[in-house]
Amino acid sequence: MKFEEILLTLIARAPCSGYDMGRWLATEGQFLRANADQSQIYKTLSRLVKNGYIEFTLEERDGAPDAKVYRLTHAGTEHLTRVTESQYVPPARWQEPDFTARLTCLVPLNPPTVLPLIETEIAARKDQIHRFRNRDRTIRLEESPFPIDVEFMTDLFNGTHNYNAAATDAWVAWLEDQHKKWTAYFGKKSNMAAWRELLTDQH
Repeated sequence: MKFEEILLTLIARAPCSGYDMGRWLATEGQFLRANADQSQIYKTLSRLVKNGYIEFTLEERDGAPDAKVYRLTHAGTEHLTRVTESQYVPPARWQEPDFTARLTCLVPLNPPTVLPLIETEIAARKDQIHRFRNRDRTIRLEESPFPIDVEFMTDLFNGTHNYNAAATDAWVAWLEDQHKKWTAYFGKKSNMAAWRELLTDQH
């Protein structure tokens, strides 16, 4: 996700100031992207105002300077809706934060997108497991200027491989559990159609 999209999702939850966004990015946000300083936040907000996606009002705050409190415009709401429906392209490593950012920031704004998002991620990781899990990991050393211990290096690499393989399997298992959970949720309460209708009415 782009930085500006993360800011828009924060504003979509509730009107907030640049300072409020900075506090969130320094806590919850640090698990989704690298920390951003306040100057980057305000530059991005200025650009979003210029693009017509957000607007602000000045609010007085006791013992502090007046704060610009940002809200989504109609254009911003439509833009963010399109972002929630944009295609997810899985990164090479599942540890990258893009999936989690989409799951926690975008999906709450358009819940039915949770299923195709998870399905895409599962398909990508299963494909990686199929193609790379049993790859040849033989270590080949020729004329190295370093006195490398092949047995030590092999044990090190195998230990890392086994740990990452187990972590990937656990990730896929969690994704499959989530998919079952949300499939049952939308199926039982017929919320898929209800959410689609609600979003259509709002926009």
